[in-house]
Amino acid sequence: MSKARWLAFGMIMVLPWMAHAQVYKWKDKNGVTLYSDSPPPGNVPYELVDNVRSAPKTAATPSGNAESQAARNAAALRRQAEAEQERRNDEKKRAEDEARKTNCQNARANYQNFKVGGRIYKMTPEGEREYLGDEDIQRGLEEATKEVKQYCSDEE
Repeated sequence: MSKARWLAFGMIMVLPWMAHAQVYKWKDKNGVTLYSDSPPPGNVPYELVDNVRSAPKTAATPSGNAESQAARNAAALRRQAEAEQERRNDEKKRAEDEARKTNCQNARANYQNFKVGGRIYKMTPEGEREYLGDEDIQRGLEEATKEVKQYCSDEE
């Protein structure tokens, strides 16, 4: 383990030195420009290349860059607003679906109560039971049927 650490340490120490290596530029007898990290053989004239850079990126003008940044910011804000609106619409639709499902369950339970018949009662505001007559039960059954049609789809 100790050897591996020393090897890694040595490589880390040598890395900057290797990155700062000199680059030599010269032309051979055919006129071809050559580059190397070692000097050319013999008495061939050469020059040291100090600043070795990659190909320059296409630079935009500062004002154009600011305008494009402003356009990107505006587009990002527009996308954010659209995403927020879509999230609100999805949330509203989900709430409506949940309410419709609850209303459907209640309408079916109400319909089932009126369908079975028997002694059906409603609670008065005073908390007492008021039993429904045959006409009231028939009216309740018709209203429950309308509610089932209104709130329940055939898919459920």
